[in-house]
Amino acid sequence: MKGRVISMNRKASESPDAEERLSRLMVGQSPAMSEVMTMIRQVAQYPTTTVLLQGESGTGKDVVAHAIHALSSRSTYPFVDINCAAIPETLLETELFGVEAGAYTDAKASREGYLLRADGGTLFLDEVGSMPLVLQAKLLRFLETRSFRRVGSTKEMHVDLRVISATNVDLEAAVASRAFRDDLFYRLKVITIYLPPLRERLEDIEPLVDYFIQSYNNGSEIPLRIHPDAMALLMRYHWPGNVRELRSVIQRGQILCEDGEIRPEDLPESVRYVEKSDQQRLRELQAQMHLPIEGLDLRAYLAGIEQIFVREALERYQGNQVRAAALLRLSRDQLRYRLPKE
Repeated sequence: MKGRVISMNRKASESPDAEERLSRLMVGQSPAMSEVMTMIRQVAQYPTTTVLLQGESGTGKDVVAHAIHALSSRSTYPFVDINCAAIPETLLETELFGVEAGAYTDAKASREGYLLRADGGTLFLDEVGSMPLVLQAKLLRFLETRSFRRVGSTKEMHVDLRVISATNVDLEAAVASRAFRDDLFYRLKVITIYLPPLRERLEDIEPLVDYFIQSYNNGSEIPLRIHPDAMALLMRYHWPGNVRELRSVIQRGQILCEDGEIRPEDLPESVRYVEKSDQQRLRELQAQMHLPIEGLDLRAYLAGIEQIFVREALERYQGNQVRAAALLRLSRDQLRYRLPKE
């Protein structure tokens, strides 16, 4: 089968409507997300380039994959995704490459795989780190030749598509432990985009909440809104489940709230009591501290603890001294006095 020919010169991501599509797909105003959006614009212009998306579960790797596809010259062709961890190893090969009739007992008819369905468009391999080694070798061959054979067939088939893969595991560590092929790793990571966790871009929480609220408001008789105290709790939470967890929390609030306003009591306990649990851990730590027999330099010890909290507060707010000082119950001048002298 002859693959479709995709223009290498059409810069879809530079058109005004492409920018509008990107703003609809990607929500965030942090420097980290601005960098991700810049990478999306650049990569979208090269429709054959292989892309690797890395980041914790729930950070939006699938959204970025869709955005790259939507802004590229492949956008009129299919976007096909496959979760490599959700399909048993014995079935993954036939799902990816297809199967020829009679290849095995239950193969009564030929069936196309994900590669053929994605011809002309984009194939998104989610959780690619879960792919078995035998199949990794076959995927590498496809990436190098853009040709493959159905299971049980000797006929070469050709397709033209972009491959985007994603993982929340450390592929370099997997390569070192021989759980992932090094040649495939380098073939997948021609361009790597890292999706930062939500706890590292707290300024994106409010626009994300607004986005989810607007999506749930669609067709609703009572407009959904969020109480400032509830928003303050969302800003203090550490979000282990990232954007996916935030979306679930807002959806829960929509169901439980009265009069269309999400209040603190409508949030999960893990969000409501995070500050109390952190404070409790600090109190427990204080209770365990004792003066060493040999004594200690109290001023230097306390200064070291102080520097830990100052550094963490600044990192939490990307260097914003006003917000960091407020978090530490200090004035801006008091915070500046505690900054390391250069």
